[in-house]
Amino acid sequence: MAWKVTAMDVRMAAALAQGVDDVAAFCRAQEISRETYYKWKRRFDREGLEGLRDRSRRPASVPNATPVEVEEAIVRARKELADAGQFNGPFSIVDQLTADGVWPVPSRATIARLLARRGLVRPQPRKRPRSSYRRFQAGRPNEMWQSDWTEWWLVDRDGARRPVAIAGTLDDHSRFLVGIGAGTGDGTGELVWSVMAAAIGAHGVPMSSLTDNGLCYTTAHRGRDMRPAAFEANLAALGCQSIASTPYHPQTCGKIERFWQTLKKWLRAREARNGPYRTLSALNRDLAIFAEQYNTRRAHRALNGRTPAAVFAATVKARPADRPLPSRAQITRCHVSTGGSIAVAGPPGAIRAQLRVHLGGRYKQLPVTVIQDGLRVAVFSGNQLIRALDLDPTKIYQPLHP
Repeated sequence: MAWKVTAMDVRMAAALAQGVDDVAAFCRAQEISRETYYKWKRRFDREGLEGLRDRSRRPASVPNATPVEVEEAIVRARKELADAGQFNGPFSIVDQLTADGVWPVPSRATIARLLARRGLVRPQPRKRPRSSYRRFQAGRPNEMWQSDWTEWWLVDRDGARRPVAIAGTLDDHSRFLVGIGAGTGDGTGELVWSVMAAAIGAHGVPMSSLTDNGLCYTTAHRGRDMRPAAFEANLAALGCQSIASTPYHPQTCGKIERFWQTLKKWLRAREARNGPYRTLSALNRDLAIFAEQYNTRRAHRALNGRTPAAVFAATVKARPADRPLPSRAQITRCHVSTGGSIAVAGPPGAIRAQLRVHLGGRYKQLPVTVIQDGLRVAVFSGNQLIRALDLDPTKIYQPLHP
């Protein structure tokens, strides 16, 4: 590369070659300091015109520089994380290096500079800084759950693609994935409720539920004459408040929306290694694997490096606002008797260990799902609410019309 010589360089070279009688006057005329003049004079005396070239300001040696083997471990960890469908930024690389026993582990800032220097980071100048977002987080586990569904594809052996839906529910406080599952169709009806019901059976009834405005979740913004969606009616029967985000404002459900990016990146990496998913059972099996890794192994940046499971278990869980409830609901499946009733567990202090709840003769022999949380009982056929009641522990038989 040719060396570009400026007019200032020419004047400086001429002055240094001929000598300067009045250094102060020369420096004022050139608008430079005396230190600059003498620096260039020493270089000129020692090396001639070649000494006036610009030089790198990088120090000749850096005693605390990152060892080459550590740099290679950083690059290797970034690729391995990417191949596994995991986040591969500085935060995740630090965790990976620590797990691999690499020493010393550089700071995240050092790793970011190394990745940029090696051209492994794609510049995103238009990306909003994190400080510009107004961040909301529920104060306790089960205070709010975010639910949504997304589309995925199964591929038949002849190459034909058919869409399936993946429904998920995320705890807003801890990012803990309380429920996930895949099913056929467009995500409406039975799938979203079955995922929510399973989550309630495992982790209790949340205080509130946040969703977008999909008809499978809510009719809140569809007009006053519309009946509530089965999803929000079912939650209301359990004492859970349903909240719908403002239309065309996905940022309200930002945690579950961002979660889908994480999941799909992981699924694409699995498909790259094992081929496309061909059956729902295979997809659901991998979703269970992902849920375990996401909840218990992957340190979350928004949680200061803790896992969602650790944060979810660290605080007493919230309850629906209208009543104190146990932290874990009981979910059972049974058939309605020929007399139109079902048996439920009697709460502490009840007259018997089992009580009978009447549903009506039209439901006889129907398979139902029962969610019981303390005195509160809700009975569902698929995603349709049949009956919700508060048990009277002083009565064995719970009639339709007390």
